[in-house]
Amino acid sequence: MDVEEAPTVSETGDNSKVVISPGSSKYYVPICEPALKPFINQRFASLDLGLEFYRIYAANSGFDTRLGTTKKAHDGSIQWKYVYCNREGEKTPNPASTSSDVPHGKSKKRRVTVRVGCHAYIAFRIATGATYVVKHFEEKHTHELCSEQYRHFMKNNRNLDAGHQHFIMNCAKVNIGATKSYRLYREACGGYANIGCTSVEFKNFSRDLRAFASGFDAQMIIENLFKKRETSPAFYFAFDIDEKEQLNRLFWADPICRRNFATFGDVVSLDATYSMNRYNLIFTPFTGIDNHKRIVTFGAGLLSREDVDSYSWLLEKFEDCMGRCPRMIMTDQDPGLRIAVERVLKDTRHRLCMWHIMKKIPDKIPPEMKKSEAEKLFRKKLNSIVWDEFMEPDQFDEQWANIMTEFNLTKDSWFTSMYDARSSWIPAFFRDFPLSGLLKTSSVSESVNSFFGKYLKKTSNLVQFFMQYENAIEAQRHAQDSLNAANTSSTPDLKTPLSIENHARDIYTTKIFLETQEEIVDACFKCRVMNIENNGDCRSYNVHDGISRVFDVVFDGADNSYVCSCKKFVRVGLLCSHIFVLFKDLNVNAIPEEYIHNRWTKIATLKASLDLGMDANMINAARDDSKLALSRIYSVFYSSIGLIEGNPEKMNSYLESITELRDSIAAQDSSSTHVSAKRKLFQNHFRCDVPENQTIFPPAPVKNKGSGRRIKSSKELAIEGSKKPLRLCRKCNQKTNHDSRNCPNVAEESE
Repeated sequence: MDVEEAPTVSETGDNSKVVISPGSSKYYVPICEPALKPFINQRFASLDLGLEFYRIYAANSGFDTRLGTTKKAHDGSIQWKYVYCNREGEKTPNPASTSSDVPHGKSKKRRVTVRVGCHAYIAFRIATGATYVVKHFEEKHTHELCSEQYRHFMKNNRNLDAGHQHFIMNCAKVNIGATKSYRLYREACGGYANIGCTSVEFKNFSRDLRAFASGFDAQMIIENLFKKRETSPAFYFAFDIDEKEQLNRLFWADPICRRNFATFGDVVSLDATYSMNRYNLIFTPFTGIDNHKRIVTFGAGLLSREDVDSYSWLLEKFEDCMGRCPRMIMTDQDPGLRIAVERVLKDTRHRLCMWHIMKKIPDKIPPEMKKSEAEKLFRKKLNSIVWDEFMEPDQFDEQWANIMTEFNLTKDSWFTSMYDARSSWIPAFFRDFPLSGLLKTSSVSESVNSFFGKYLKKTSNLVQFFMQYENAIEAQRHAQDSLNAANTSSTPDLKTPLSIENHARDIYTTKIFLETQEEIVDACFKCRVMNIENNGDCRSYNVHDGISRVFDVVFDGADNSYVCSCKKFVRVGLLCSHIFVLFKDLNVNAIPEEYIHNRWTKIATLKASLDLGMDANMINAARDDSKLALSRIYSVFYSSIGLIEGNPEKMNSYLESITELRDSIAAQDSSSTHVSAKRKLFQNHFRCDVPENQTIFPPAPVKNKGSGRRIKSSKELAIEGSKKPLRLCRKCNQKTNHDSRNCPNVAEESE
């Protein structure tokens, strides 16, 4: 008589037990809390609740699920729904993968399979009252279940929730990609196992974020600009579309930009060398210098072409927005831009950017002079006359001719062309022009390029570009506000007993006062009056600067005016040490009002706001109140974390409270589909709504002179070449930049 052997049951230690029946394969049964385990005839109010219950059971048991067969009635209602273990079924072999006819050199990615023929599943059937009951439940698995150590990798335990999504979007605002965002999130939550998803989910969400608004981003930003103007009437923008209804020109400036121009817009820099978007539209910011000698933005434009008509349109809109022309505008050497400035800004002096020109000098020097003592001497002498602020035009002409003759460059075409255009870029020809020295030595183009380069990305669509631009402007204004706050909360020390120094500290910003203080100190301890000549109401003083130069200062008693031959007040709007010498000797205790430029004072922007008729409400109208509320929420949340950290009882209580609040909020939005919720999330992120009707289309990518592969200078090529790893030549056995085919030693031997 045969006796049946009882099956062998043992626990694996991973919340599952192994059952081995004699003559049969072994199977695995999950061990979990009874409340989490489904049972036959278990009833659920809806199918979604049943599916979620089984998902939670699977997540706690160590396996993933896959939705299976759905059987519907004639009216479309679901009668049966099957959910399987994701390892159910067998992989169907692909004949192409085993065929010998696969073209040579083409390799397919090797993939693994998760399917092993597992039979675990659950089946829901509709019951009375549109409820669903469990009709079939198979809990036996033919494979090992995932141990608790690795369960955070399971799909059921990976969920990119709203917290993850907002974190990714906030990182995207400051150009932090998905991979770095994932690492940052890991630090915030204390480990990879606590993140709740993998880097793949982060990358996929970032991909969807980048793809959002594709095809209708031009329409979205135009509609958003209209909304900004409705909110703030002082917001200005203008756009133009071509015959294909594609956006090809755009200019915009918010109220703060316009206020800044009213204060600091004497001299403007326009750089048209950026293409910071996927369409290669040229980004053209209008910038200047504020009362802290920092870069300030007056407005910006996007152009699809770098031609005279496009530049003329841009300058016309800029003038219309600001209500006047700047005294001077500084640009690069673009010929189309030069013509546009002459055509539109008839009362504006056009100046070429010295930084752009002087950066070309190393490439324009003849080859025989490069890397020699002659080159060093040439550049030293050239810089001494080009950057000299005190040189007169006739002196410059004479010394330029001497240098060109000394180094045999009188017939060089490039240096000749630069000399012919000297009145457009050499400081000697701008000495009498008001505030001409603001942008000369500050490398504004380089500073603006570096600043916006931190925020803008060339792969961005227009919606992303505008968000990045606004973040950049917000950072710029935050820095300005920080300096303004420092002016009111701190005062620099005085170095002299003169009352005029104390007066300068009261009116000027800290940066400007420190520069003025140096002039006052030099007036006290370095400069001295060499000679005085009287001529009626005028007195002429010869003032030695304490180093090597003597300057003439003329005081006119009829109108109490002071004029110095160094012309610093004309060039930058600040008094020089040579005039402060006279103030000291004449017991002038305060800077005369006519020598105080409002642009350098602490209250510069306040006066401009009053002149423009703008109050604080108009200036701040475009600011998003929801962002302020969100920042307060973050502040309260993180301060709460700081209060409860290290106290398990308080942390558990806090977790229960915020979880209950979150579930309550989620229940209110339960009607929203996943797609609509994601779309709404993206719209809030970009602050733009998806348009219902599209009338403006994004431009086709254009190729401008400032984009694509450019011709690299010899200096750049040399730097890049020095970074390349050296080769091992098999002929001379040396690590060098040649190989056996072109070894110079072999060539010498053959000769």
